[in-house]
Order: sequence, then structure tokens, then C-alpha cells
Amino acid sequence: MNFIRKVPLMLAVAFSLLPALGFSQYRYQVDPLLSNFSNAQRYELGGGIILPGGKFTGVVRVNNGSAYKGDSTATRSLSTMGYGAQIGLALPFKGTGHISCWALAVQLQVNQYIWKDLNQTMTTDGVYKPAATPLNASTMQICLPIGVDYKVGNDAILSKRLAFGASMGVGVIPQFNMTGLEGVATYDKSYEWGFTPYAKFDWSIFAGLCWKLRFMYTLGKVNILDINGKVNPINDGTFTLSTNNAFSASLIVMPFSGKWRESQWYNTYDTYNTHDRFN
Repeated sequence: MNFIRKVPLMLAVAFSLLPALGFSQYRYQVDPLLSNFSNAQRYELGGGIILPGGKFTGVVRVNNGSAYKGDSTATRSLSTMGYGAQIGLALPFKGTGHISCWALAVQLQVNQYIWKDLNQTMTTDGVYKPAATPLNASTMQICLPIGVDYKVGNDAILSKRLAFGASMGVGVIPQFNMTGLEGVATYDKSYEWGFTPYAKFDWSIFAGLCWKLRFMYTLGKVNILDINGKVNPINDGTFTLSTNNAFSASLIVMPFSGKWRESQWYNTYDTYNTHDRFN
């Protein structure tokens, strides 16, 4: 009798759990994390532009017209544009919906850019002007952005059927910077390490292959050049160069996405769970 009395309660509990059980069926079933390294269909290649912002701090010449008036210490902002290339992949570790997941994102990037007119002179009114002989510096950056992405759409579940996809992510960028003065043999290159946080957004479209537009912003100071003494005859003293932020825009392709599953766009069933439908 006690058992019979408990049946309504048991049924109520069972029905209350059905929504949760049903939702679990609609989650994308991810593969073991490390197995994605051997899955060529998840790799991506790309390149684009990078717009770093920097800061110069050090000795500058002060002129009044063509007359040299002495030296001063100054700090000024710098900007430049460079180019970069990257290879990477996303490793899903948690399905959150039928076409969405959390993923560990790993990229290897190489960027190159030039800092121009480091030795600008300053007038007695505080206005910067280009020097007669410009002093430039070139930076090569090797970095490994590592972070967590929330992904939804085609490249989240490797599906040709979904035309679009998007990702948002945050993480950190371990980086190695090699910076040298152009045309100056008396100074060796400066080698500097750094770590900066980043935020990024991807928008993807499947058109024969999966193509992505990626926008990334990073913030944080990293010293990349430290010059002690004069750089004759174009600068009078010590100066340092650091980066404070960077914005990049990249075009990316997933070269093996042509082998993705679910090519029948008109079929609402998916291949990894044939009993469930998309939203």
C-alpha cells in the first residue's frame, strides 16, 4: 500500500525530469578534447592586417626652426599597420545546444610591422616634426592566443547545412617580440616576452568551404625595444618602445571543411542524432 501511495509522487518527479532529459538529447555530442588535434576538418588558415598602438618614451631633440635648442624627455603615442598569418583550431569540450558548444581555441600567429619616425623632433611649442633622417624599427611577433570560445552554427558542429556561424571568445596571448632598428648595425635586436588578454568575434559563412571574418582586440603593455645611448647621427639619447593595444582583422578559411557532414540542407534531421530535429 505504501508503494501504491508513492506512485503519484514518483510519476510527478519523472514528468518533472522529462524536460531536462529531453534537453540533453538536443546537445551537440562533442568528441574527446585532444582527439580534435588529429581532425583536419577543424583546422583553419588565414591572414590579415594588424593595427598595433605603441608608446615612445625617451630623449628627443628640441628645435626652434632650424636651430638646435637642446634635448628633452617626452612620451608620445605611436600607431602603425602590419600583416600577419595564422593557423589554428577550436577544440569543443561542452555542448550547450543542438548547434552550439564551448570550445578551447588555439592559434599560432606570426605578425610583422614597422614603427616609423621614432626620432621625431619637437619644436619649442611642443609640436612633433619628422626628422631629416628617419629612424624606423621593425617588429616580428610570434604569439599563441589561447582562450575559450562560445560557438554556434556551421563550424561549431562541422555542418555544411548551416549557412552561417558565429563565435565569441576571450583569452590570453603569450607573445615573443623581435624588434630591431632599421639600418643601424650598432644595436642588436631586442627580444621580449609578454602576456596580454584578448577578446575576439568570428562570423562565418559556408560557400564551398567555410570562410570566416575574425576581429580581435588585445590590451596590455609589453616593452619591445630598449635603446641605451645615442643612435648617431639621428637620435640624441636613450628611449624605449612599448605596445599598449592591438586590433586585427583576418580572413580565414577552413581548408578541409569540404568534407563536413550534413550536406543535405533541405533535410531537417542531423547525422549525429537522427531522432532529433534542429530548432
